[in-house]
Amino acid sequence: MSKARFFVLAQFGLLGVLVLLPVDTAVNAPSWFRVVSLALMGGSFAILLFAVIALRPALTASPVPRADAPLVRSGIYKYVRHPMYTAVIAIGAAIMLGNPTFLTMVVWVALIIVLLNKAHFEDTLLLAKHPAAKNYQLTTGAFLPNIKKSN
Repeated sequence: MSKARFFVLAQFGLLGVLVLLPVDTAVNAPSWFRVVSLALMGGSFAILLFAVIALRPALTASPVPRADAPLVRSGIYKYVRHPMYTAVIAIGAAIMLGNPTFLTMVVWVALIIVLLNKAHFEDTLLLAKHPAAKNYQLTTGAFLPNIKKSN
């Protein structure tokens, strides 16, 4: 199995596990968990939509860039290099907050680890394909926008 295929299968597999884990009704989570969970879910889907719109010519689930795809640095990608991964992490957090058990936390952390590694792998491939990727990676945050303090 290729590294790219592993990352895709692990990402969707872990998301599937989070969704399919039985809800533990014995867990007495604070009511604000549900509010935060719903807000995260809504915000995550908005981020996904913006990312899909901006990435259209290069859209793929694989971290391997499409042969004919440009380096996308517009739309949401002007601020964040991996907004889809950010959204998936937030979706995982929303699911975990809706069913806050030790197992959902472990699966969510595993999802984060997979996405961190997938992003690093993708960044490496983009560097090899697009000369402009180096500056883009130095100036644009991977999962959150770079916050620069001005003097």
